[in-house]
Amino acid sequence: MDSKSLRVGFIGAGRSGTALALALHHKGYAVRAVASRTPASARALAERIEGCTPHARAQQVADGCDLVFITTPDDAIEAVARELRWRRDTGVVHCSGAKSSAVLEAAREQGAVVGSFHPMQTFPGVERAGAELSGVAFAIEGLPPLVDTLKEMAHVLGGWPVEIRPQDRALYHLSGFLACGAVITLLAQAAELWKVMGYSREQGLEVLLPILQTTVRNLGEQGLPASLTGPISRGDVGTVQSHLDALESQAPSVLSLYLHI
Repeated sequence: MDSKSLRVGFIGAGRSGTALALALHHKGYAVRAVASRTPASARALAERIEGCTPHARAQQVADGCDLVFITTPDDAIEAVARELRWRRDTGVVHCSGAKSSAVLEAAREQGAVVGSFHPMQTFPGVERAGAELSGVAFAIEGLPPLVDTLKEMAHVLGGWPVEIRPQDRALYHLSGFLACGAVITLLAQAAELWKVMGYSREQGLEVLLPILQTTVRNLGEQGLPASLTGPISRGDVGTVQSHLDALESQAPSVLSLYLHI
């Protein structure tokens, strides 16, 4: 069966579910049903996809679709798989980065074919949802023919598939956090230093964003370690000592963070 003829459904209409549903729809996949613990979210997503029906119950999505993506918060995935009735050979796929397909065991025991499909991407909002998936990697798990369908989806969306062993899922997810959430945390601390200098955090962020954007561009063009700059890369011991002295006297809360970078 052509994967684009599969009836695709979503259980969960948050940021990641919305982004993936819209991206698949824009690429010609038949996204036909959505349910969410917040009915308004399901309606909002369905309104953006022609032929998609919002449902009050997740069971209605499971009953009417050939391939169901569970895009709930991670801690709810296993409960969704356990509480619903699954038709034999239905594809059931979660989109968690940290969890393996083992959390879908209850669906597999009923005859469903289970897997996972996680884009290594962040979704800060729904305004551009669906536009952020080109060029990203998708961590994919499953058995044929489902895994072949998921690999094809990754390519159609403009990305590429990577296969992550179940025992490596936590490390895979942590790598994404360090490249995203941890960077935001560091940037927040950098912007806070501007308050010590008499400016607002927002003004500090305005100053720092260009250097962050250039750093990211250099990473894409030059890779590691060529993109590394700063006093440590140059061996400027005196400058590093001045940083330590300034932090100790003016921003001691940041000192420990600096020492561990």
